[in-house]
Amino acid sequence: MGIIQQYVRIDQDTLDRYVENSQLLQDDLFSTPHSEKNYLLDIGKSWDGLFYVITGEPLTNHKAVTPPLKWLIYGPNILDLEQDMGYGPATYLTPTQTQELFEAVKVIAEQSLSDRFDANKMNEEGVYPDFWEDPEALNYLIEEFKKLKAFLQVATQENQAIISFLC
Repeated sequence: MGIIQQYVRIDQDTLDRYVENSQLLQDDLFSTPHSEKNYLLDIGKSWDGLFYVITGEPLTNHKAVTPPLKWLIYGPNILDLEQDMGYGPATYLTPTQTQELFEAVKVIAEQSLSDRFDANKMNEEGVYPDFWEDPEALNYLIEEFKKLKAFLQVATQENQAIISFLC
């Protein structure tokens, strides 16, 4: 299966509830059928590759990236350090931070993703999932980028927070 990245759009009241009791996040995610989760974005295994083509750095060097782009995979706030969503705790962006991230992402052109895409270098850097020589890899990243950008736009328009986690 592999490691996938998920994002959840929520209002401030729901975020406050999750911060107070993080188990509610898991309860809500697992009690709703997947087909009804229009507030959820699953970017699959593209997360590390997206981070690379957006920022020019592998996620292993995320400290070299400044906010808000640094928040693409891991938000600056940890929901509950003790809660494991699969590969660590969920992190979140406040509505203001969500807007900051969207403002940074919306100006990124698809051509800049193409310009940063280098399959050999990405494989050398250990960018997950290490299949970048596939002829469709770049198209995959561009399509997932479009989904992420649209998701962030809706969250910004609706003044929502975003929770993200690897699972």
